[in-house]
Amino acid sequence: MKLSSALALAAMLALALLLHGCGDDEGGEFGRSRSLADQEVDGFTLTQTREGARVWSISADHALVYDDADRVEMIDLRVDFFDDDGEVRSTLTANEGILARRTNDMEVIGNVVVYAADGTILTTDKLTWNERKGKVESDRPVRVTKGDDVMTGVGVEADPDLKNIRVKSGFKAFVRTPEGELVEEE
Repeated sequence: MKLSSALALAAMLALALLLHGCGDDEGGEFGRSRSLADQEVDGFTLTQTREGARVWSISADHALVYDDADRVEMIDLRVDFFDDDGEVRSTLTANEGILARRTNDMEVIGNVVVYAADGTILTTDKLTWNERKGKVESDRPVRVTKGDDVMTGVGVEADPDLKNIRVKSGFKAFVRTPEGELVEEE
């Protein structure tokens, strides 16, 4: 009786392991997929152009390219957004990101910072680039600093150069006093 119980237990364990391995290949985000990448690239760079003019350029320390899933997962990335004259209008940095190759939409997470050429800085923990709209968007808490002024809120939609910013909810504005203290504007 003990031998048949042990065999039954071993068979159930083997079945459970087999079924666990039969899930989809879309594991998690940012390099945590269970499937193997088609390409693994150190020093990854990709530039998006429109009618010969650069729109943005990504550089990442490390990237995993998944052809079937049509995506690129990147670690320690930087995205430069360009104006019509080819000058960098803003730079986005993040710990990790995913580029959807078909749409060129991006999602970045971890220490996300957008530095605009005019000195405006947007910080959050997760942000998306919507290629079709030409906007950066988030539904997370955000902080925007421009000179001595600070605004915070939850959710944002903005041009990459941070000239047109719309905070979606919980908007608060702060100004710096001559003594250097941040005071909420009423």
